[in-house]
Amino acid sequence: MDKEVLSVSQASVAQALAADYFCIYYVNTETDRFIEYSSSPEYKELGLPTMGDDLIGFSRNAFEEIIYPDDRKMFLKTFTKENIIASLDATGTFTMTFRMLFRSGPTHVHLKVTRMIEEERRHAVIGLSSVDEQMRAKQAFEEAHNASITYARVAQALAGDYFSIYVVDPDTDHFIEYSSAEEYSQLGVEKEGDDFFGLSRRNMDRIIYPEDRDRFMGTFHKERIMSILERDGSFTMKYRIVMEEGPVYVSMKATLLEDGDGRHLIIGTNNIDAQMKREEEYRQRMAEARASAKNDFLANMSHDIRTPMNAIVGYTNIAKSNRNDPELVAQSLDKIGSASHFLLTLINDVLDMSKIESGKMQLNEGECDLAAVFRRIEDITDLQAKSKGLIITYDKERVTHHLVLADELRIEQILINIVGNAIKYTPSGKEVSLTMLEEASPLAGKVRYRFIIRDTGIGISEEYLPHIFESFTREENTLTNRIQGTGLGLAITAKIVELMGGTISVKSRVGEGSEFTVVLDLAPMAEEKDAKEQEGETAADLSGKRILIVENLDINAEIAAMILEQSGAWTERARDGRIGYEMIRDMGAGYYDAVLMDIQMPVMNGYEATEAVRMLEGDYFQRLPIIAMSANAYDEDVKACLGSGMNAHIAKPFQPEDLLAVLAGYINS
Repeated sequence: MDKEVLSVSQASVAQALAADYFCIYYVNTETDRFIEYSSSPEYKELGLPTMGDDLIGFSRNAFEEIIYPDDRKMFLKTFTKENIIASLDATGTFTMTFRMLFRSGPTHVHLKVTRMIEEERRHAVIGLSSVDEQMRAKQAFEEAHNASITYARVAQALAGDYFSIYVVDPDTDHFIEYSSAEEYSQLGVEKEGDDFFGLSRRNMDRIIYPEDRDRFMGTFHKERIMSILERDGSFTMKYRIVMEEGPVYVSMKATLLEDGDGRHLIIGTNNIDAQMKREEEYRQRMAEARASAKNDFLANMSHDIRTPMNAIVGYTNIAKSNRNDPELVAQSLDKIGSASHFLLTLINDVLDMSKIESGKMQLNEGECDLAAVFRRIEDITDLQAKSKGLIITYDKERVTHHLVLADELRIEQILINIVGNAIKYTPSGKEVSLTMLEEASPLAGKVRYRFIIRDTGIGISEEYLPHIFESFTREENTLTNRIQGTGLGLAITAKIVELMGGTISVKSRVGEGSEFTVVLDLAPMAEEKDAKEQEGETAADLSGKRILIVENLDINAEIAAMILEQSGAWTERARDGRIGYEMIRDMGAGYYDAVLMDIQMPVMNGYEATEAVRMLEGDYFQRLPIIAMSANAYDEDVKACLGSGMNAHIAKPFQPEDLLAVLAGYINS
């Protein structure tokens, strides 16, 4: 075959091969003078010299600052001129792997030194390439230096990384093998010919690993590859071929070059078996670590759930066995209530973290009264602290703008989590304090609020402090092991603070206590309070009101009915959405004052039943208050309820006063 048909220069091959490298240096091994031949934009950001007279000194000094700390000692010990020359004399190459600190984070880098093919044997090429993932460079060797080095020599040096390199004319399918490793040559693959894609498919059908054959054959078509090349500029594919030692992972990379000689495909195949095996080992280790973390978490959850459940079951049996002792029954019910509250907290923590990690947690911003939030936190935590023998103080005197635009529930959750932790881990006789400060904010139209929670408790060890906001973690010591919890509270708190655009930090010393600081920039609102709001909430009165409970579970329906009837309401029940819809339709306008609607029910769910009611003719069916009473409590569940035509949403389990207040608000409005 006439090789002039291809008319491709070795320079083009060098350009294609260099795309896999962060940077390439050309070095005189006798004088140590070096020139940067090419580098990626990411590498250029490091601001390193592009030429100099002392490669070894430059590398050891400059690289020491940008090499991952754990790898610096190894790099300085290995990267010496003596080691490099000895390795070049023995094998023709010198290689080492270490991690560099790029802006994107620590990246594993493979350094390869290859001696030039020349009689003097005094020039070498140093290539730095990422082994975390294949780097795609849009242009290689953008600025060729006018030094005494040719593209051909660089191509020859880089070709050592490849099993084979083919140059293909995409218009005629003529090809020539530019270089190939001895082990690849033993496969009996043609080195030149007139039908590259046809011959390649026949050869690969013979040498490819059976499990990868269909995928390769389905992809390796000229039309498909050319389409990808014209769209993306390069094409890569990983598969296994069968060598003497067994299946070996290889990576094919195709690059389409257009220059004065026309269009050419440069197709290189390199051995990535070691890299793939390392990745597989890493995935295996990560899977084992995840499994271990999951098992640890489930073990903790099993313990933490069984503890309050034991109290609930135990005190329920005590109350049933002592019906004639009202005081003991009342005490048992109080303890059942406390255990139930703790159990609900555990469940909510897990669900909150699930929402955060899936990106489903959203803020519900509205009018937020920080003074009211502060009062509620004081009500909740004051008794808890004093019952433990702690001195607790609250200070909000230096705040003037109390009304802000924010998610009030989440701010309360943040502060209760941190104050609750402080109380939990502070021994009797010690102190806990919550301080709220107002400062000028650097953000226009915002006010900065600083919440400081201090305690004189057991403190946090220096080793554990960096992990304090990680999920499912708890410091292991004799005291904390006796304290219940999922290890999610502070992780959730940190995620919510981040979601609100704020910051959270902690300072602590073992035996002296801890200080948590939360900083939020919030938009102030006009301080307007009407007389009704100042008077506070009054007990809901539903006397004479008829309410339909649409609920398929007997116990849930019974609890709701008892709460409503104690408030003076009449109740009726439907066991599924269809029956509920038919009762509303058949009883007609004005019969029911409100509807409590479950969501997950047989025959017809709550969404469908509500939509059916809203389609009935008449103003009454459009205005009838329908309140979701459901265990579906995610933000998207609430939106789905409102989207189906419901007026509000109450999450199970609920507090009786919350249910009554919502109903009274709609019925009496």
